[in-house]
Amino acid sequence: DEDDENAVYEKSTEASMSKLSTSDDDEDDEYERLKRERLEQLRRERKKQEENLRKGHGEYREISEDEFLREVTSSDLVVCHFYHTDFERCKIIDMHLSDIARRHTYTKFIKINVEKAPFFVNKLAIQVLPTLVLFHDGVVKDRVVGFTDFENSDEFPTARLEWRLAIGGCIEPSLVDEEAAKAPIQKAQTFFRADTGSSSDDEL
Repeated sequence: DEDDENAVYEKSTEASMSKLSTSDDDEDDEYERLKRERLEQLRRERKKQEENLRKGHGEYREISEDEFLREVTSSDLVVCHFYHTDFERCKIIDMHLSDIARRHTYTKFIKINVEKAPFFVNKLAIQVLPTLVLFHDGVVKDRVVGFTDFENSDEFPTARLEWRLAIGGCIEPSLVDEEAAKAPIQKAQTFFRADTGSSSDDEL
């Protein structure tokens, strides 16, 4: 059960840290203090991780308009994708966010259909799709609008979007492959809007 898992986790951590012990009494006291602080930090991080998973972190989910306020205010960091089912560039964002959500579990990743959320589309002045709205403690802190940040190319790597979200404070920069994020983007554009044949961003 969970108690047994926590006990094993703490014993394992203590065992790892005990290898760093020293024979000097003063240093031993300092080491014990640091060990206690580190163990407490690890317990807090583990508790926060479990709490986040219960809130739906670790997956990329669709929400309804009725769920919107609760979802964006119940987690510290939230990325919400405003999308339209007919827009191919929204599908590209879906592909990347599905991958990112699994690896950055301290951030919540959700999406909402603009056709089913007219109130918040108007409230947040969503005019171009795709649009990602980045929330910190329920407050809008940044937006990723269209593909301007990706050199208007459909072929950008996931790391480029990760880096952009890191700039917006929703992903820890140290966890992003900076080399891949800053690599030149291929200019070939292979995804198209079915109705116009263009690969540009779409306006509502």
